Amino acid sequence: MYDVAVIGQGPAGGIAALRLAEAGHSVIAFDRKKRVGDPIHCGEGLGKIALEHTNYPVGDWAIREVKGNRIRMPNGKSVGLMSPGYSIHRWGLDRTISDDAVAAGVERHENLKISRVTKENDHWSLFSKDGKVAKAKQLVIAEGRVPNIVTQVGLKGNDKLRLLPGLQYKFKTSDVDFPDTDYFDFYIDPMFAEGYVWVFPRDGIFNVGIVSTNGAKKGLDYFCREHMSVEPDKRIKNELGDKQNGGLIPRDGPIPQFATKDAYVIGDSAGLTNPITKGGVHVGMLSGEYAAIAIRNELGTGTLTPPSHAINCHELRGRYWDSCGKSLHPDLESHIWYDRILKRQPWTQQKFVDQSKLIYSLDKRTLNLIGDIYEGRNYSNLPWHKMLGILIKNPDLLPMAGKLLKIKASLKVTETYGW
Repeated sequence: MYDVAVIGQGPAGGIAALRLAEAGHSVIAFDRKKRVGDPIHCGEGLGKIALEHTNYPVGDWAIREVKGNRIRMPNGKSVGLMSPGYSIHRWGLDRTISDDAVAAGVERHENLKISRVTKENDHWSLFSKDGKVAKAKQLVIAEGRVPNIVTQVGLKGNDKLRLLPGLQYKFKTSDVDFPDTDYFDFYIDPMFAEGYVWVFPRDGIFNVGIVSTNGAKKGLDYFCREHMSVEPDKRIKNELGDKQNGGLIPRDGPIPQFATKDAYVIGDSAGLTNPITKGGVHVGMLSGEYAAIAIRNELGTGTLTPPSHAINCHELRGRYWDSCGKSLHPDLESHIWYDRILKRQPWTQQKFVDQSKLIYSLDKRTLNLIGDIYEGRNYSNLPWHKMLGILIKNPDLLPMAGKLLKIKASLKVTETYGW
């Protein structure tokens, strides 16, 4: 019997497996993909602060540094989120973390889908279509956005009917009419319903993708032709040999409960994607770290002490903590600690989820006025005099002032945790 079984080897599952193996636990990990990271399912960007928060080193999967993100309105003007990061090989990040876990002692099985789990007296039994494959005392669920194992352990997973489709192409920079920049650009327009188009610069290549509820391929093809002067058929193969990549993304915020006795849900499986950028690598890796802390405590090799960035110490002192950074009260079980610490992160708050969705409810005129107000400034540098001047000239938009402040609050969290 293994100490821990990890289902899924994306960044969240990979970090959880790595940290538990480093602590000396026997860990078995499974990934349904033919090879970890293949196929690719995202735009391939990562903030530097994600690596700082998880104490994970940058590797050769990071192919270009960027200064930050810009949210571009239909008129082309932008609002900045100036948190630096990298354009990455996402498959390379996934594989590197998982390979590090293997080097630390994890037994990994690729191209093997866990279809069923059952709870025995003191362990979980894991099954594939061919029968039982493993037994483990603790279970980490990082199966991805479509729930299967999550519901089998008695928790509510992502609503399958509310997953947002995404699609991405790659073009040589020489084939498009588009400026090469040191920023990731997100183009918000009501024509891309509940989503946006992204353009990420790379090494002589642009990643161009979309998330949208009203026809991802149609919207992406339109953007390529109208804004980049390139036919979609000119897209090139990515590093894994595919001419496009994509998948489904959780868009409604976190699931109601993140853990049950001896089972922890992390990453996309827990609905941990940013409602604005739809990015989930950073918070997925963090959830893997927290799950590993909880499991180590359960197995007797650690204490329930979170990383220093994980909590608002002032808010929690006297409630679940003796003092900031010290252990939880001894009567709080590991899975309850994990659930509660995730629910107190700024990126899981319902208020943040609601505020983040506001930007997608605005019409083109209002979005353009936001662009006029900011004109490329960082979100934190709101020019009040300019905003008031525009609202005086457009009194019917006075309610926008309140929405703008809420959007500004959501961008503060997004700048750090949104990619």
